[in-house]
Amino acid sequence: MKPADLEVILEPVDRRNYHKLFTMQPRPEQISFVTPPRWTLARCYVRLFGDAFEHLPHLIVAAGEVVGYSTTACDPASADDYWIDDIMIDAEHQGKGYGRAAVAETIRMIAARYPRCRAVQLTCFRANTAAAALYKSLGFELTGGVDEEFGEPNYSLSGAALAKFRK
Repeated sequence: MKPADLEVILEPVDRRNYHKLFTMQPRPEQISFVTPPRWTLARCYVRLFGDAFEHLPHLIVAAGEVVGYSTTACDPASADDYWIDDIMIDAEHQGKGYGRAAVAETIRMIAARYPRCRAVQLTCFRANTAAAALYKSLGFELTGGVDEEFGEPNYSLSGAALAKFRK
């Protein structure tokens, strides 16, 4: 199957499947680029970005198998406070196109769930050049801003680039 043909599903994390989140790991050289699975779930549970935000954890599922996770933090009352907080493909599933498919599906989910959304944002570590190239290829652009927590660059997807992901 070609990467363009890959289909992934975002399955909400709940009490019946949360343990699947904890078995996933990035490659050793990627550990500093992504929040560990238990912490990403905790960030959602404690509503790290505030009560105005919906914090949504999802498993990324392909062909019935969990291949990664994605978490979002979105302010439904805003125009541009829609964030992909974490996205990670398990080390054994990397290099197969699941990352591209998962980012695209996460953007589609945000655009469908939040009609006010005019920009999807994320932070990407400077050293994570593979992820940065992926985000840019999907239409994300550097904003010039940096993440307060990590001091790393923020990216935004808006306008015609975001419209491609709306149904």
